[in-house]
Amino acid sequence: MHGQRQPTARGAEIFAGNCFACHGAQGQGVPGLAPALAGPLSPVLARPEGRGYVLRVLLHGLSGRIVSQGQTFVGAMPAQAALTDADLIAVGAHLAALNGREGMPFDAAEVAAARAESPVPSHKALRDLRARVMP
Repeated sequence: MHGQRQPTARGAEIFAGNCFACHGAQGQGVPGLAPALAGPLSPVLARPEGRGYVLRVLLHGLSGRIVSQGQTFVGAMPAQAALTDADLIAVGAHLAALNGREGMPFDAAEVAAARAESPVPSHKALRDLRARVMP
């Protein structure tokens, strides 16, 4: 479907400009620096709470200690809140594609609601959410 390809292509472009240096060109991760996004997010994107986690990490960033696929990472992912809502949706579509999923994991209403949350979720709250949604 053409409508789904456009956001995915735009998301790939944004990913290449903002995310690849840490997460790798294909989202494969960089040992010791940043976890893989291709593969481990598939089950996460299948659940509403998991999609909400991914969206909030995009919006607010994430810092501190996390474990992904048996590797420990301690670092900081910068917030991407300066991206437009459409760009965040496109990045979500690209992440879904990297994980073998079609479509867009979140829509404009979800992005707007996440942006409007007050208080903004702390990185500790996001790590706690991660512990619940990551396999």
